[in-house]
Amino acid sequence: MTSTYCGIVFDLDGTLIDSAPVVADVLNAMRQQHSKDALGIDCYRSWSSEGGAVLVGNALGISPKDAEQLVPEFRRRYFDLPTPINSIYPGVIEMLKAFKSRNISLAICSNKPENLCKKVLSEVNLDSYFDIVVGGDTLTKRKPDPLPLMHVIHEININPSRILYVGDSLIDRNTARSAEIDFAFFAGGYDPKITLGPSDISFSTHDLFVSDLISQGKING
Repeated sequence: MTSTYCGIVFDLDGTLIDSAPVVADVLNAMRQQHSKDALGIDCYRSWSSEGGAVLVGNALGISPKDAEQLVPEFRRRYFDLPTPINSIYPGVIEMLKAFKSRNISLAICSNKPENLCKKVLSEVNLDSYFDIVVGGDTLTKRKPDPLPLMHVIHEININPSRILYVGDSLIDRNTARSAEIDFAFFAGGYDPKITLGPSDISFSTHDLFVSDLISQGKING
């Protein structure tokens, strides 16, 4: 393994952004149309890593197959709602600035549709930090298939041994495994109970993540 990383790829929801409050507003409004009471944000956090059909299906109490036809409506409503600036997890901006100051290439690899990723990043003023944004519909396959992550790595043109993928879910860990990329787990995200391997990195505070990587010799100080 190369001692230092030159590129870091991030998942978005549950890793850099807590989108659950906006998702909850959208899906609780859809629940109301189906004469159902509102659900708490923690429900939506626990479902957010599973993809649109599972998320909408769980929210409305229907199967993912039946929910497929409602996913476009969910995404239209989501697109119409602004992303609050406080959706950014504490320390994320400081972390991204620290990485960029060390000339580390940054990218996004998410299962959220690409246009929604770019909308959210733009609305919270994070878009300028990332060289490429790949969403769940950018290619023919989505995470945990390794294709999206490998596409990002190809585009930023960095040796895979010098790439770190950062996420908050089992899907993210499995994506990194499939792509044979090092993995860092944000323990404060949506899927806190995954099993990590001995080579995986775990962190719970974004601004301290940088100092942790420096102390481990993973990035230049």
